Amino acid sequence: MGLSIPKLQVLPEPKKMLLHEGVIRLSRETAIVVVDPNPQINRIARQLQTDLQSLIHIRPSLSAVPNAAPKGSIFLKLDTLLDQQQYILDSTGNQLQIYGGSPEALHYAKVTLCQIIHKCGANVSRLTIEDQPDFAARGLMLDIGRNRIPKLNTLFRIVDLMANLKMNQLQLYIEGVPFAYESFPHMWKGQTPISGDEIMQLSNYCQERYIELVPNQNSFGHMEDWLAHPDFRDLAEKPEGFEFPRDHVDPDMYPNGWPRPPGTLDPSDPRVLPFLERTYDDLLPYFDSRLFNVGCDETFELGLGNSKALSERLGKGRVYLDFLLKIYSLLKTRGKTMMFWGDIILQHPELIPELPNDIIALEWGYEGEHPFDLHGAQFASAGIPFYVCPGTSSWNSLSGRTTNMLSNIRNAAVHGKAHGAIGFLVTDWGDNGHLQPLSVSYPGIVFSGFLSWNAEHEHAENLLASYLDEFVFQDSEDKLGQTLLDFGNSYLQGTGTPRPNDTELMMLLRSDLDNLRIASQWSKESLDRMENYLLDIDNRLGEAVPGTDDADYIIHELRTALQFQLHAVGLGRLKLALKDRSAEPNCPEISTMARHQLDHLQQLLTEYMAAWSSRSRPGGFLRSIHDLQRLCNQYAALL
Repeated sequence: MGLSIPKLQVLPEPKKMLLHEGVIRLSRETAIVVVDPNPQINRIARQLQTDLQSLIHIRPSLSAVPNAAPKGSIFLKLDTLLDQQQYILDSTGNQLQIYGGSPEALHYAKVTLCQIIHKCGANVSRLTIEDQPDFAARGLMLDIGRNRIPKLNTLFRIVDLMANLKMNQLQLYIEGVPFAYESFPHMWKGQTPISGDEIMQLSNYCQERYIELVPNQNSFGHMEDWLAHPDFRDLAEKPEGFEFPRDHVDPDMYPNGWPRPPGTLDPSDPRVLPFLERTYDDLLPYFDSRLFNVGCDETFELGLGNSKALSERLGKGRVYLDFLLKIYSLLKTRGKTMMFWGDIILQHPELIPELPNDIIALEWGYEGEHPFDLHGAQFASAGIPFYVCPGTSSWNSLSGRTTNMLSNIRNAAVHGKAHGAIGFLVTDWGDNGHLQPLSVSYPGIVFSGFLSWNAEHEHAENLLASYLDEFVFQDSEDKLGQTLLDFGNSYLQGTGTPRPNDTELMMLLRSDLDNLRIASQWSKESLDRMENYLLDIDNRLGEAVPGTDDADYIIHELRTALQFQLHAVGLGRLKLALKDRSAEPNCPEISTMARHQLDHLQQLLTEYMAAWSSRSRPGGFLRSIHDLQRLCNQYAALL
């Protein structure tokens, strides 16, 4: 009997999948037949050989002679009539036939076949799959520029996850010096940046899995680490720093405003482009990709400092575009296609048609209702190639924002496809210390893999937990996937006040102890409700039995993140006590609460260091906990 569709759910969901009666049995006589061999297809065949040995303890022989193949063999063949990433998997006859429009497409077919064998074992259902992705580029961007720089084996683990989801592009976001720029060793001395040699190792690992490693370096805004150094401070638009725009600041978090150090380069300074050229020429030789993401988002101070007169004369949008085009020229001479974040040019939509038509705009937004539809239409109507770039919703959260993540990613996929986006790039940022652990980002990465391949998969949300359990965590109890998704919805247990791109518990941890505005919106009952929700998640984490080789890391890092959230609940109670008893600052009850909080946070920082060290390099750890150490000092002042 053939298998029913519910028992053979392939993810990402194929465009067309038909199941038939009967099975093909793979046996020790099975051969993997490479029709018209070449090195790339031979490598795929060897990978399949290894995968089958792991999955069903059969290691088929490799053959290049189709006529001699026994019944139940697997054929790999290029078909030039298929699109570049299109494949057909057909097991209706006596053999299992795989056709691909390219070696890359055969790789995707191999991934599909291995998932089927994982579910069916050696008795493979007779079926026909015709499949290809909705987005030619399906990528993940990891922030390595804000404190947390993954170890190389952590990056390999992420690449393997991406490969199983048929994703094909990885970007490591760089601001500051998480990369060892050889022309600027004084900038990273004593730190633990990723080296050029490691980039080449990672690139080779990616290429074997048909993933393109794309360089990514911010080049206009987000230059704080460079501009903090005396050698580069005078390249800033406002070397003295600036006040963050009030419309970008939560007044409960920063009631008195938010003064910031310089972060944007001065586009009118002739020394800026040679500086960027030196960084590019240190970075780019280690990458094979012809793409380069130069960032250029959030240039908050532009036109407020050294370029003020120029901006008043030409317009801020024109100054931005002119500088962008100068960077574009630098890349053209280096044979690179420029990618850039589209937020600033979208503020000046009349200038979008002036962009070169071989540039790639990156349309980003991280809330569920972000206007991907409107912005995609603006780039499409101007003939500018673009990606849609949602987020994992992991940052500023500790546990994620599951409901927001699901709607944000689906919104991007649906409207990106509707407007002809050439790529989908899910982003995983590290704002405010990059406190969230890697496991919290997995749901957003996996869901992006689902929808960047098939944007019209209607019920993908319902399959996310089971995929996490089966393929990411290998949880024999099928508990961890749903527990993680529910953990990511802890933000919904708060006061109900919208906090775009943020969460209330993280804001409590980051705010000064004497800032009572956020805590004042909580009640004792709402804090109790949050605590009970988190304690239930903690109990459920204890029931999970992940089977991966990093299982201990997973549970430890999730429980550490949960303890930080419980600490924030205790902090909320302390702040409410301070508010209610402001006339008695030396109240014994407050001193007792502060002592408990201080002891708990110091213990937590020890646990956090252990969790950090399991996946990340030591450089950046102290910066990650800067706000938490400040909080320790503020607790101590109450004792």
